[in-house]
Amino acid sequence: KLAAGFLCGGTANRQLYKYYGVPEEKLVSFAYSWGYESYFGISEKLLPQRTRLMEEMGIPENSFVILFVGRLSPGKGLLELMEAFEKAHIPNKVLLLVGDGELKGELQKYVAEHNLDSVYFAGFQQRHSVPKFYVMSDVLALPSHRETWGIVVSEAMCFRLPLIVSNQVGARPDMVEEGRNGYVVPAANAKALTESLENLAGLPEEERKAMGNRSYEIILEWTDRDVLRHLVEHFD
Repeated sequence: KLAAGFLCGGTANRQLYKYYGVPEEKLVSFAYSWGYESYFGISEKLLPQRTRLMEEMGIPENSFVILFVGRLSPGKGLLELMEAFEKAHIPNKVLLLVGDGELKGELQKYVAEHNLDSVYFAGFQQRHSVPKFYVMSDVLALPSHRETWGIVVSEAMCFRLPLIVSNQVGARPDMVEEGRNGYVVPAANAKALTESLENLAGLPEEERKAMGNRSYEIILEWTDRDVLRHLVEHFD
């Protein structure tokens, strides 16, 4: 009660504060909007190099690449993602996992047991190395069981990627427009994840490109949020 204001990092964060009784006049808009300007430039530079980057990774050019970026831990919904990938009827499908963590061994065991020869483990990557993986991909998947925001969602949008996220990803209400730049699936639901992957992969290339462009438009609008201006208005 002694706090003069609460910074809201998005719609879900605002709803949390309101649930616990914080009055509307104490809520100050805030955004995870720093650092993306450089990604816009990197995106324009790397996108024409997609074919070369895929060749270096050993990924066939005609692949449909599903990307996950983050810690390989149970809460990220990776076992459901692996199951969904296995069952999805998608020609030339590839699953690209960027990150490391305690679940890596179990995921590798699943790959071996199910003879999945198109799963690539890229391991932990420094921040400056991650953009090339966005460029190689056709969709970002983040099926987390719980995710405060999901910075990788915002980053992927800078590279014009459609999104498939769970309903427990904090960025979902602000970043994912159902059917326009991606799909939202229930957390821990491999069947729904399979269907969304198949739906997206089955779209004509022009429609997938339009979804990626909508992601780019949304993140451009988001980065225009000025936290300093909101603070001045709040305390004025």
